[in-house]
Amino acid sequence: MIGSKYLSRLRQHGTSSKQESNNPSSSEAALPPRSLILSKTIKLQPPDKMKFEPSFVAVPGYRTPPVPNWGVKQELEMAAINVESVSHLHLYIYEPNYASPDDFTWENFLKAGSDLAEDLARLAEECPNRPVIFIAHSLGGVLLKKALLLAHENVHDARFKLVIDCLSGILFLGTPHSGNTDADTLISHNQILHSCAKISVEKQASKLPLQDVHALANLAATFEQIANIPILSVFEHAESQSNMHTIERFFGTKKKALVDEQLATVSSNAEQMLGIHLSHGELCKISRLHDVHTSLSARTFLRRLLQDMSTHELERWTTGRSRAANEPGQGLMHTPSNPLNPRNLATIQPLHTINKKPILRSSQSSSMDGRATQNHEKLPPHLDMVSASRGRLLGSRTAKLPCFVMAQHSPNTDFVGRIDIFPLMDGCLLPRQTPGSKGVESTQLYALCGMGGMGKTDLAVEYAYSRRDKFDAIFWLDSDGVSQLATDFGRISMELGLETPEEAQDLETSIEIAKAWFTKPSNKGKQEGEAPENKSWLLIFDNADNLDVITDYVPLTGNGSILVTSRDPAAKTKFFAHGSGIDLTPLGSTEAVELLWKLVQRSSEGLSQDEQNASQAIAAEFDGLPLALIQTAGYIRWRQLSMREFVDQYRPDAQYKAVHHVASHSHLRRYTHTLATAYNIQELSRSATKLLQLIAFMNPDRIQEEVFLNPMPQEADNDYLWTFEVFDSARHELLATSLIKRNIDKKELSIHRVIQAEVRIRMSEKERYDTFREATALLAVLWPPGNLCTQASERWPLCAKLLPHLERLYQVYNDYSKAWKRWEVDPALPELMNEAAVYLHERGFSHDGKPYLNLALSLCEKGNLVHEPLISDMHLTMGALSNETNDAQACLEHNSLCLAKRKEEAANNNKPDLRLAFAHSQMGIAYMMVKKFALATEYFKQCVEMLDGLDIDVDEYGFPVCNLGLAYWVQGQLQEADGTLTALLAQREKRHGKLDKVSYKVLQALGNVKMSLARQAEERGNQEEAKLLWNEAFQLHTWCLQQYESTLGEFNHRTADACHKLAEHHIRLKNHDTAQDYLDRGLSIWGERPWFRNESARSSFLRGFHLKSIGGRENEKEGTWWIERATLLRKSILPNEAAKGLEPADFDDLVCFWSI
Repeated sequence: MIGSKYLSRLRQHGTSSKQESNNPSSSEAALPPRSLILSKTIKLQPPDKMKFEPSFVAVPGYRTPPVPNWGVKQELEMAAINVESVSHLHLYIYEPNYASPDDFTWENFLKAGSDLAEDLARLAEECPNRPVIFIAHSLGGVLLKKALLLAHENVHDARFKLVIDCLSGILFLGTPHSGNTDADTLISHNQILHSCAKISVEKQASKLPLQDVHALANLAATFEQIANIPILSVFEHAESQSNMHTIERFFGTKKKALVDEQLATVSSNAEQMLGIHLSHGELCKISRLHDVHTSLSARTFLRRLLQDMSTHELERWTTGRSRAANEPGQGLMHTPSNPLNPRNLATIQPLHTINKKPILRSSQSSSMDGRATQNHEKLPPHLDMVSASRGRLLGSRTAKLPCFVMAQHSPNTDFVGRIDIFPLMDGCLLPRQTPGSKGVESTQLYALCGMGGMGKTDLAVEYAYSRRDKFDAIFWLDSDGVSQLATDFGRISMELGLETPEEAQDLETSIEIAKAWFTKPSNKGKQEGEAPENKSWLLIFDNADNLDVITDYVPLTGNGSILVTSRDPAAKTKFFAHGSGIDLTPLGSTEAVELLWKLVQRSSEGLSQDEQNASQAIAAEFDGLPLALIQTAGYIRWRQLSMREFVDQYRPDAQYKAVHHVASHSHLRRYTHTLATAYNIQELSRSATKLLQLIAFMNPDRIQEEVFLNPMPQEADNDYLWTFEVFDSARHELLATSLIKRNIDKKELSIHRVIQAEVRIRMSEKERYDTFREATALLAVLWPPGNLCTQASERWPLCAKLLPHLERLYQVYNDYSKAWKRWEVDPALPELMNEAAVYLHERGFSHDGKPYLNLALSLCEKGNLVHEPLISDMHLTMGALSNETNDAQACLEHNSLCLAKRKEEAANNNKPDLRLAFAHSQMGIAYMMVKKFALATEYFKQCVEMLDGLDIDVDEYGFPVCNLGLAYWVQGQLQEADGTLTALLAQREKRHGKLDKVSYKVLQALGNVKMSLARQAEERGNQEEAKLLWNEAFQLHTWCLQQYESTLGEFNHRTADACHKLAEHHIRLKNHDTAQDYLDRGLSIWGERPWFRNESARSSFLRGFHLKSIGGRENEKEGTWWIERATLLRKSILPNEAAKGLEPADFDDLVCFWSI
């Protein structure tokens, strides 16, 4: 079992050589000279056994003002003068033998912490009944933290136990703690060195000594775990803007604070912060440390410490005995065992930069409407990925042709008219070359535009069936929303036989494969030296009313044609300057009458003149609108009326005015009037009306009948439960009136969008909201719940069917959000939105899951929904989505909120659980993302220790332990990383065999460690050891690629990670062609997806760097191209980065730690 015992064994293995340095007193004979000097004893009152005598220890910084210049004696006297229980104050000054600036190293500086710890132990032994308060300035505080940490680590030694028990408070004066990243922490410390001692220091993160980065970051992270004592952290407060302008005017430049609030904070619950308008060197002037606005000052802090000791601990300090000597350690820095926080990690204050109230947009402008609207700069056209890279996605795969996919649409036997449009469409869409031609043609586009109800979809269906033999492949794509379009487009690769269902796990990759085929359509695999046949294809984007939705799916090259149906007339020319199309007008009188007769199944030959006249009157009344004529015919059939009876009974105006506000434009008013009056919804039965109303809130194209026939739970708040008999009767009634259509084979219903809108308009606001809730409840019952820990792919087919309905709920709620804000939020909606995001994340569409979660979080805030596990699950999901899309800050924000909620829940139950442990692991990932590796390490350890106390499957250790090994690796702790990951791999192989398919990160991580160990061996001159390690690394990364391909597929982004690593190996081995091939494969997987631009930039730069290193004119030219591409991508990621010379290692910093 991999737990804390396992980790302890690894720690012993990795730290045995360090034991001497970690124990400040390996032998009494080796004790250094005392550097802690008693400077002054301040006598306040006569000695009294009932009074106590605190000690104050002042620790100066490196090359900063000496303690006698601080004015500390006067301030201590003023702080204690009114505390009657204090008789004497003892002031000690630490006078370390700091190295000269020429000899300064962080390693030697921190070693001085051992000397201070030893001096403190002597002091505690000599005066065990004196509380100790520290005052440390600048980097002296860093030394103090190191000493206290060493004392805490050696608390089993009675002397250091005394130190911990006597510690009563700390006053940090401009002491740096932790920066935004581990590298920033060292840079901030270096800046103080430079300011105080004029030492030349490294400022570029990529060139910082890794051991120094780790030492200071680890010191900060571990000190936070023991900082349970009162602390006042004083920092340099930024001047007001007006003040700064005055300073700049007189002195030229404004001086940046060396230690601001963020850098100074220790993140302790017992910490107070005090900002002072003084320079760093002046912060030791204790008398000047006060805030007039809050009355907080160094003096008041010290006084409260003394008062608290006088009130609560007087007996402890006056009894003449040491608690530490006779009882279990209970000092202020003692950390009692807490199963909910075994490592005593500091409480995280959830960040407040999350946009908790996203703007709810309509379905026409929502961020769900296509990835083309994302805020990512596109590369210049000449730096777009060459088509060859995308083409390799196909490899040697063979397309199965012909291929004809029409979704839910079957031939329409009632189609009439429009014959004059077909030749126009043929002129644009029919293939320009004969089948088998090897030439390349540009894509052609034709758009059928017009208002809803004009018959655009019926015309497109008729065209596809009638021209079926003219194209090698035809694909119908419902384009009303992102989810259905992505699902349909992603299915193309399987329909063509380019992927098996088992391979098509990553929806985004399936889409890229389909795009690759459209660019170079062929039914032959890639053969050496043979040009593939150029097959023809037709893509039909139906209901593309928001053209942004289809932008990413329109092939710009290839021997194909595109047919678009849209209400937006811009569809004709938006994508191609040479595009064309037509704005449909209503049917002519003859065609309208012909359609009406066909739909009511009557022939003109058997009709009287009166019936023919009535038919013409109906056609004229409805302006030849196909949808209105279809509805009218359905009503006539249902009521078994003659044409004349319908005309005589028909009274449209009153009905229309009752349900509509008349539009301002005359043509819209007439159009809306015509359609509205065609519907006779008020005559439907109650069950048919209810079914129609529910359908009005779902995706109109494919409404699964099982949504209504799936049993509802008994507690469901739904006043209309469907039985098969009731549903069957309601469905028959709607079909009979032509309000809906049915696909018998798939058991799916469909409805026109215009009818949906009309149904919703006729409902009251309360009725709309209640029906929306009922539709949500029906979908919630059927939706199979997901889990970020275990991606259950067997649920994906059902999720793919239902996701378009969830997208429609998202759109409809946004449209009505203002009107519905008066009613309480139904928890089922945010739960479903979270489920949609989880599913999209699983399918490789992490970015598209964010709008769903933004709505869900907004709804929970609006409805004051705080119940678990919903809230923490949503933040966990958003953290995972942000992590996957390289949004490090959002990842940190949401994981911190998740952890806070799960801590609260676990505290209520008074025991940890798997959810809390997993939240700590995710928090570790978040800190890794923001490059706070030392803190991340502590969270991974905490997760493992929590897992130790739970009755769980050993597989649960896989991810946190693997991430712990990676955290060790990136900090340069190679032995710890090697031991951790080797043990994990052995455990997994013992249980699952070689190349297991349960988890998949260990091989890449361990391979990375072996590479680093190989380089380390080379630096030592041990070439034989280096060779063995390089071979191990190569084998591990080779196995890693095989494992990724077998578990995640050939086109997953992690597969691309492995390709990049193998390219590095082959570059080292001078296998240039193989290296370039691996890089080409990785780049083809990254593609142009903006959320993978970090990885694409890295592989692009390595490819260019390698080509230029090979030499030769063509390699130099192509290498320059790739480096330019990488540089521009990097600029879009880090827009404020100063220009500098770049190397491959600089690009490793761009990607997630497990992708390096």
